Amino acid sequence: FISVNDYKSPFYTYISSFFYLIFGGGELTIRLPAAIFGSLIILAVYSLTLKLLENENVALMSSFLTAVSPFEIFFSRKSFENVIGIFFMLAGFTLLLLYVRKKSTKFILLSNFSLGIAIYTYYSHVIIVPLLLMMFIWIYREFFLKNLRQILHFGLLLILLCPLLIIIMSNPASRYRSSDVFVIQDINLGRNIDSAKSTNQFINFFARNKAIFDFSFNRYLEQFNFAFIFGNGLDFTDQGLLDMGPLLLMQFPFLILGTVYLVKLKNHTKEKKFILAWIILGMLPSGLTFEQHSPHRSIMVFTMLNIISAAGLVFFFDYLRSVNIRILTYRFILTISIAVFSVNYLYFIHMYFVNFPFEKSQYLHYPFKQVAKFAWKHHDEFDQIIFDPLFGEIAPVVGTAAHYYLAYYGGYPPAKFQKEHKGGSKEREMLFDKFSIRKIDWREDRNLRNVLLIGSPWSLPIETIDKSEIINTFYFYNHKEAFYAVKL
Repeated sequence: FISVNDYKSPFYTYISSFFYLIFGGGELTIRLPAAIFGSLIILAVYSLTLKLLENENVALMSSFLTAVSPFEIFFSRKSFENVIGIFFMLAGFTLLLLYVRKKSTKFILLSNFSLGIAIYTYYSHVIIVPLLLMMFIWIYREFFLKNLRQILHFGLLLILLCPLLIIIMSNPASRYRSSDVFVIQDINLGRNIDSAKSTNQFINFFARNKAIFDFSFNRYLEQFNFAFIFGNGLDFTDQGLLDMGPLLLMQFPFLILGTVYLVKLKNHTKEKKFILAWIILGMLPSGLTFEQHSPHRSIMVFTMLNIISAAGLVFFFDYLRSVNIRILTYRFILTISIAVFSVNYLYFIHMYFVNFPFEKSQYLHYPFKQVAKFAWKHHDEFDQIIFDPLFGEIAPVVGTAAHYYLAYYGGYPPAKFQKEHKGGSKEREMLFDKFSIRKIDWREDRNLRNVLLIGSPWSLPIETIDKSEIINTFYFYNHKEAFYAVKL
């Protein structure tokens, strides 16, 4: 789906339509799929951990850490399609492990179906799932070589992927998103390539590809940066070090202990290799995009890091019990650990519900909802309503999906909207009903009559406009002016 020119994968759209059928239009309808699958991930993590390490305490702790992890809560509440994809990945590989253990054909068939859905939910999974599946087969090659016929069952997955492969090969639009987010779009890489240019065609080809490889490799390694994972990866605040990462800071020592625990674990060699492959391959999408960090593309890795942290926690307290320390000392250490965790978690809650909306309103598209409702309240009073979504607290950015906000909060029939909405002749213009979402050119637009003009201080010379013409002001959470409604 073209959406706001970011070409959304279809699964979330289709599953949302199912909830729309049941509940009708509403914010609940949009949020429910991610909320449900975000909750199901907790169960999926428990099941996968239990099959990988065969330790129920680690499995329970993994599911607990998943339930309270900043990245899990943040992206589930954002209705992010990757959350759904991760669930089907976890379920798919859990079923594969069950197949290896129990040799029942139904598990491999169900696994193919689950992994097929995972591939359809998110773009990066088109690459990651097949790579991880090949790695799984390689790690368990002794089993599959003894059961060569069983590999034929993966033909179901190929059949499920045929429509997707046909679309990728035949529809140029399907490749637009990949090229648009690929690392080559990074301005710094562009400078590196320009500086490496040569008049010799062969040297130029070699230098260009070396520059891309070096930059991509460094970008990939940067995804494992401590500050990103535990300090500022979710970008909740502008206050420097006082930020939040995808994982809680208190998990770091237990992540180290969990790594040591897995290294020393004498059995489960294949499972440990699979965990390592999951982490190495899972960071590829984030490392190959133009953004320096994109935590939404690394959810599968953070999920696995939770499992390792859980192993570290269980290992730590098992060790304390094994060395026969006094019960009071054990309880003291346990109490301190719970207290540190609670403080860390409450800090995350505060950052998420207080700092983030207050300091990053524009990332929530606030106050687009308020603008849309106001525009519809005065809809019949004007011949045209012009909305320029250029806004920002510090620097101007164009807020995408403004036309969707206007249609949604106006209760505009989706079928009618799809037929009506079209591009206009002016810069960034999108038209439907009497709405024009475009760039405001005050030199021309000031001469319009019976028009409602909604724009930000970046679009309007507000100090020169008669105060009587400003009929409403919309504010960010921090009370800075976001938009003005001007009656012409």
